Amino acid sequence: MALKQVAARIEGDVFQGMFFWLHAAMLLRPSAKVVRVVLENDQAAGVDDISVHYAAPGINAGGRTCAADYFQVKYHVDQSSEYASDSFCDPAFIGATRSLLQRFYDARSRLGSADGWHRLSLVSNWQWASSDKLKPLLRQSEEGALPDRFFSEGLRSNLGKIRNAWREHLELSETAFEDFARRLRLRVDYLSRPELKEMLNERLINVGMREIPVDKTQNIYDSLTQQLIMNGTNSFDPDTFRAMCEREGLLVAPPISGPPVLGIRSFMRFAERAEDECTAFVCVADNFEGRHIRSTESWQNVILPKVAGFLKDASALRTTENHLLLECHSSVAFLAGYELDRKSGAQVFPVQKGVRTSIWKPGDSTNHANAAWATTTSAAGSGTDVAIAVSVSRDALSDVRAYADGSFVIGTVVDARPVAGIGQRAVADADHAVALADGLAELVRMHRPNGAGTTHLFLAAPNALAFFLGQHRGALGKLQLYEFDFEGERGGSYSPSIRLPA
Repeated sequence: MALKQVAARIEGDVFQGMFFWLHAAMLLRPSAKVVRVVLENDQAAGVDDISVHYAAPGINAGGRTCAADYFQVKYHVDQSSEYASDSFCDPAFIGATRSLLQRFYDARSRLGSADGWHRLSLVSNWQWASSDKLKPLLRQSEEGALPDRFFSEGLRSNLGKIRNAWREHLELSETAFEDFARRLRLRVDYLSRPELKEMLNERLINVGMREIPVDKTQNIYDSLTQQLIMNGTNSFDPDTFRAMCEREGLLVAPPISGPPVLGIRSFMRFAERAEDECTAFVCVADNFEGRHIRSTESWQNVILPKVAGFLKDASALRTTENHLLLECHSSVAFLAGYELDRKSGAQVFPVQKGVRTSIWKPGDSTNHANAAWATTTSAAGSGTDVAIAVSVSRDALSDVRAYADGSFVIGTVVDARPVAGIGQRAVADADHAVALADGLAELVRMHRPNGAGTTHLFLAAPNALAFFLGQHRGALGKLQLYEFDFEGERGGSYSPSIRLPA
């Protein structure tokens, strides 16, 4: 076998191994619902690389209870190909006699439903073809799930044609096909190997396992994965996994402990389970299809009261420091700050995720040199309300202008952006975020309309900044928040979200 072919195969094995350790590490976290992780699960041939099993009744999978996840991991060094809808019906695409869809359905048939409802996931670093009609819908869907539109649109639509082609390929009735396809998670364009290594290292550290050295080529996890497969020790529960880790010298410190962690989630991230990292947790993801609200009334009637209710006991949050994990829309992050305003005395600080998770807890810095705002004001629609376009992580002005020009209630647009510039690194740290929020709150107070008028707030900013801004509740007046359709699935514009006060 040629050297490049051997190297490619080894890289694929390393990637699969890291994915195994990412999930197996959760067996050491008492709060996790993971009860078994299997490497190379023979019972799930076709989607057998890793399986993760949860304590009954299962985990929340976007409003449905999931008992187990089965993963097929496809890592490719060669990036010359990509996935498209018709790839899943073509055995030649994977160099086999059965297509990807057929292999996944075969696995579904063998697994049955004895252990409860389960998901079947393809994990691959290959991308979707840019012209494929499923690409924009899967990018923002719940962990790569096929969206509701895939099942509801007519046979003459683009999605209807794909659905029917897949159904006929499997020779299934519509009911049987939907039952199968609702289980699929097609997570392509997944993390690169370095990105997965960073995610794995953070998890290993958090559960008290040895970190993968960043300055060495070799690490114990690669060789140990191979040994586990060769000696048939491939299925672990919490006790057997801990015993193996102790035997192999993988436990180097007690799990990281610290202040309680609160969690708010309104969308799902693949391979991350925020509830396992939290002391207390609220999830409203079942009100969304991906990042899009299923019913606009849910913002006010479901999400606002559920999140506010979760945070209502501010007295309990005054006595000790708490950290807040915001896996949510900016409107929800703002709402969290609004409910935990500065007068509440709550000691709650947002978690900033990255290569290393950090807590955005303001210090004593008084340097606000880079926290000034530049503003310009212009006329818009025929109304008397004011729109404030907050451009921090990206330039939101043109999209806000387009929305405001078609509005009957907005009459003025205020463009607000940091003097220091915009971009993904525009907010340096917690002190900078608080200083920016302080200045922005004063800006909103100055421009908000008199009387019964509403300020329409369009935030293109990190969630931590949205949270700190929301804490200025008393200065902000009557607000209408908005969310943006980044993928262009719902018109590529803004849509109203939460109104405050309720």
